[in-house]
Amino acid sequence: RAPLHTTHSREGMMMTMTSSLIAAPRVTTPAGGRGTIHRGAVVPSAQQNQQKQQRRPAAAAASSVIAPSLPRRSHSHHSARLLLALTRTKTTTFTTTTRAAVSGDATTAAVTAVTAESVVRGMYDAINRRDVAGALKFVDDDILYEDFNFPTPFKGIDMVKKLFEESCDGIPDDLLFIIDECTDGGGMSVGMTWYVEIEGQPFPNARGASLYRINPASGKLVYARDVVESPLKLGDVSFSIIRLVAPLVKKQLQEQKKKNAAAGEISGSSSSSSSAAVGGAAAAAGESTGGNNAAAATLYALGAAYWFVLLLSPPGWQGLPGEPAWAVAPETLKGVIDQSTDFFFVLPLLNKAGIDLLGPAPAVHPVTLGVFNFAEAFVFMLLPPLLMDRKGRDLPTVKLWSVAMFLTNALLLPYMALRTATPVPATWEAEKKALGSGGSEGGEGQGLAEVARGEKGLLSKAFGFSGLAVGLVSVAWALAADPEVGGDMAQRGVFLGELLKSDRVSLAFVVDIAVFSAWQAYLIGQLDPKAPAACKYVPFWGLAAWLML
Repeated sequence: RAPLHTTHSREGMMMTMTSSLIAAPRVTTPAGGRGTIHRGAVVPSAQQNQQKQQRRPAAAAASSVIAPSLPRRSHSHHSARLLLALTRTKTTTFTTTTRAAVSGDATTAAVTAVTAESVVRGMYDAINRRDVAGALKFVDDDILYEDFNFPTPFKGIDMVKKLFEESCDGIPDDLLFIIDECTDGGGMSVGMTWYVEIEGQPFPNARGASLYRINPASGKLVYARDVVESPLKLGDVSFSIIRLVAPLVKKQLQEQKKKNAAAGEISGSSSSSSSAAVGGAAAAAGESTGGNNAAAATLYALGAAYWFVLLLSPPGWQGLPGEPAWAVAPETLKGVIDQSTDFFFVLPLLNKAGIDLLGPAPAVHPVTLGVFNFAEAFVFMLLPPLLMDRKGRDLPTVKLWSVAMFLTNALLLPYMALRTATPVPATWEAEKKALGSGGSEGGEGQGLAEVARGEKGLLSKAFGFSGLAVGLVSVAWALAADPEVGGDMAQRGVFLGELLKSDRVSLAFVVDIAVFSAWQAYLIGQLDPKAPAACKYVPFWGLAAWLML
């Protein structure tokens, strides 16, 4: 719907208001005339319900005008409001609505006023047609677009263009963005609830609410925020997570305030000194790049969710397969031990070479063993980038990583939260430069390049080659090893599907691989902003290549 603002005289107003008392549809005008709230008919008919299912932002029903009316009150209240309106001498502005008329793929709409609602509807009409250029006509050059599916907002029309292109590329034509209801906040901003549908049916876990604001000067979208439905329904568990995480976040914030206050006192006490002395005092005070407490809280919450969902949730919770850690079946425990014994295929490969000095390898289905070792190789290769910044050097990274080789993200998520909240001293960059200058004070004698100078060295290359080799063997093992057990490719594919439906441990490893991919993109992006995109965003293989190059 696109609101149209028209001005009625006192006589015209009386006619409109009288007719609106009879009309079923209603438009509520808040006090002060600042905006309108559009809703459907009071009692929708079956035909109207059918029309609602067929509604699209790009294809509305035939043109119609919804006359404004007062909110539902008693008849005496309506009469009093009507009498008051008739005594006014000035004109009153109402908001009316027109619907678009559709002919095939062409859409025409009668719009006589630009509002946030009409701009957003026009933008999503174009998105639903996969017309990125058409959608960008409604977007201001200085747009700030916050989509909570992404860790950072999109600033400027160029970044939003990439977002729109990605959202349209390869998406089925009948996957549509449907605006459900909207509130018009005075023309310049609008709030909406919406959902996504495909094949004429709502897409699962694809509802949301958004706020949009247009630039009064350009009449185009200048700010947007999308809040998307979470596919994970934790229910009451979410309150338990908040109770667990909130005290930790509060403690970190209090400590950060104390550090900031101490740094301010030192800076104030040295203000009477010379500029050189001030610089020395600031360096001695350990000026730092503060930690991101909000991001740390999010990671702590994700860690708590990981622990509950994959390790502690009761059998059958939300359709999850397998047993929790506190009620693990003996055969599940045996399977975990067997996979760990075949770590990095050492025993199976020795047995295939005719070497039985360490005993026979436990029998594990090749697909199960391939998934397990691929995930282990992934977390194995994360150690060098974890060591390559000051946070990795100051925290007990190697010890925690060693345990994470077995507990994976059950430990890695809290560790990454701790890293995110840890400030980095400003002297770190100077230390790296001094250590990297060579000579008697730096260079190779200071230990591993990853730890001493924050750069790739022999450790990175060794881990990259080793991880790559294990990854290649894992894929080959899952696809072709032990044909008498694994069968052909089709049988292995069926086995993998059934495995993820029945075995919580294997499902957890697949989740781990996805989370490791996020760590890969984040760490390489922080350490090497100029790294090729493939190194950051191609899971596993990109990390191996970056470590070796």
